[in-house]
Amino acid sequence: MTETQELPYFAKKLNELFEVKKAKNRRYSLRSFAKFLSLNPGTLSAIMKGKRMVPLQDAASVMLRLELALNEQEEFLLSLGVNKPPATSAYKLDVSKYGILFDEWEYFVILAVFRLPDFESSTSWIAQKTGIPKSRAEMCLQNLQELGVIECPQGSAWRRHHQSLYSSHDISSKSLQKAHLNTLDMAKDMLPLVPVEERDYSFVTVALDEKRFKKLKKLVLKFRDEVFELDEQSQGGDLYRVALQCFPILNKSE
Repeated sequence: MTETQELPYFAKKLNELFEVKKAKNRRYSLRSFAKFLSLNPGTLSAIMKGKRMVPLQDAASVMLRLELALNEQEEFLLSLGVNKPPATSAYKLDVSKYGILFDEWEYFVILAVFRLPDFESSTSWIAQKTGIPKSRAEMCLQNLQELGVIECPQGSAWRRHHQSLYSSHDISSKSLQKAHLNTLDMAKDMLPLVPVEERDYSFVTVALDEKRFKKLKKLVLKFRDEVFELDEQSQGGDLYRVALQCFPILNKSE
């Protein structure tokens, strides 16, 4: 694989930046480029030839160095096998188009009840099952229909267009930030209400160097994919929101 156009997207972008730097400095070497990207020179050489992928734990920092636009970030991650559908039935939500689904917590809860075995296609049932006021549930269902996420053919029941939905990972987005804040608020509200045997709240505080932190992020991605698989295999049951948070305790910018 020698022609740039035959390379996967992540390799193309790395080669493009390398050529830009070489054009500014003829003595700029692959070793210098590897240092700039915080990668091993041998690893980087193989990546740029399309013989191996950027390690997932390094993807975010590499994209930052490449200064990719939002759409380029998504394509970069897709070329690494990230953000692939967990199943053929899955559909990727473009946050710029479906932002309201992330901004307001009710939407994904309503979508989840469609998978319950006793699902009833009525606003009253959905409101009762989710605890969402009926008028609010009606508005959410209408918005979901207008966005093409669900449909209700004349004389038929509500149904989802796609069994599973997913969005980008490691992409900066105000809507995704709002979705995470909504999840944290939900977790806080439910903590005193749900019996301990019906929930799982736990945390661990650790001291990790950069290498181990990158490995931790990779473990979180793997766990998330396994949760998606459980959802695909499940025959219904109760609704759960699974959330993981990983953040530095001290603000590094201060």
